[in-house]
Order: sequence, then structure tokens, then C-alpha cells
Amino acid sequence: MEATAWSSGGGIFGIRVGIPNRDKYFVRSWNLIEVEVDGHFFKFRLTPGFWNQCPEFRDAGNTTIRDWLQRHHTIDWPSRQPPRFQLHPLGGARFRLGA
Repeated sequence: MEATAWSSGGGIFGIRVGIPNRDKYFVRSWNLIEVEVDGHFFKFRLTPGFWNQCPEFRDAGNTTIRDWLQRHHTIDWPSRQPPRFQLHPLGGARFRLGA
């Protein structure tokens, strides 16, 4: 699925999957997902907002996504033009982030 970078503007970064992808690839009972980032799996909480109007998972409390964006894309993008990339479903609540 195509995903984009997300930023709080305050140093927290995330991966925005969008509402159609959320509805197609995510299960409402999931509170946590695992995402393979550069060959290593990391856990991310799905906030209640994920199921409303904020379909992104965030790296609050760590810098996994920020560091990945810095290595493969950018953490400073023009307004409303976030980097785009692929998030591959691996089955269950597991995904792979592709550069």
C-alpha cells in the first residue's frame, strides 16, 4: 500500500496509511502492530484516533520512524508534500516499511 510520512510538527514522526488503506489492511481489534524497518521489527501502538480521522501510527517514545525517514527520505518536507513510500502487509498485524 502507498503510505506517506507524518509529523506532529513537534518532533514526533509517523506513517500515515490513510483511511482506505486502514480499512482494507488493519483490523479494529489490533491495539499494536509490528513493522519491519531495515530488517528489524518494531512495535507501534494504534491510538484510538487511528480509527477516527488520524490513520497514522507514530513513533512517540522512540525515534524509529524519524531515523528511517532521515536515512531514506527526509524529515523536512514542503507543506502538504510528505515523502511517499510503500508499506507492505506481511500477514496479521505485521508490515514491512519500504524505502
